[in-house]
Amino acid sequence: MFERIRRARSRRDYQRQPAHDFLFDRRSHQTPCDPRRAEASHTLVVVGDPSERSRRYQQTDLAELRISRADVPALTITADPGLSVAVTGSERPDWSLRFCAQGRGGSDEEARERLREISMVRTGATVSLIAPHLGGGYYRGDLIVEAPAEAPLTIHASYAAVRLRDMKGPVRITASHARAQILDTVGQVDAVALVIDYSTSRGEATLSADQINLKLPTTRFEGRLQAAAQQSVKMLVPPGFLTPFRAIVQRRRDFVCRTDFSSRIVHEEVRTAHYFTYAGDNGSTPDDRMLLHSEHSTVVIDTHRPRRSV
Repeated sequence: MFERIRRARSRRDYQRQPAHDFLFDRRSHQTPCDPRRAEASHTLVVVGDPSERSRRYQQTDLAELRISRADVPALTITADPGLSVAVTGSERPDWSLRFCAQGRGGSDEEARERLREISMVRTGATVSLIAPHLGGGYYRGDLIVEAPAEAPLTIHASYAAVRLRDMKGPVRITASHARAQILDTVGQVDAVALVIDYSTSRGEATLSADQINLKLPTTRFEGRLQAAAQQSVKMLVPPGFLTPFRAIVQRRRDFVCRTDFSSRIVHEEVRTAHYFTYAGDNGSTPDDRMLLHSEHSTVVIDTHRPRRSV
């Protein structure tokens, strides 16, 4: 019983902590097929665990695909569990896809057999990433996409992690059992995921997840942002933030604001919910262009400050 109480208290404490700034880092898209990593792709250090010995050998394969935007103006990507999708918008006129597949096993032959079960298949305007649903670390597949920034994109990857950045066209993401990172994407975004990390200065976004982390880099967010989570919604804003927002929680104590404007937030209880409103520089009630809603946990607002260069 005491252990359950300890875990529940720890979870409550976590839900009230600020979003971690590193969640919004623009990390490079690396795969086992990259030259430096591929040099060691056949060797793993195995210590003790017999299950590790069963996948000590690795085999990788890189498949590349270029698709003209004239042929495919809008692309759909589907991904099986255990894979990942990373998309970067650019000024290029076509779609460039690199799929790195990796099979693992207790021998080279077994690793090659696992590798043969992983593939990238194009059917018209849809690219499918196929894996055997084995789990257990026996395979891996990473798709890296350089996309025309203005082009529409749809990603269906329920159990596959998604990273997206620098897109300007409409984007739809379904990663309901995985994490989705969405950075500097200024078009229309509709995303459903287990966890969403979202950062941009403008755009139109409708986000739904178990947990949502937001970072707004400028004092004024241009556009519309609606973030609804079963658990916590955490938002980092810069000093002097001026954009109006409304937060909705079930209990008054579930709204946490540690900013220089916290004293200007107006609280209102409406039936079974608590509304917290920040008018920003409008001087009036916001029109719900920015709406943060936690169904069962907290909405947390904190100030982020620029990192110091070393």
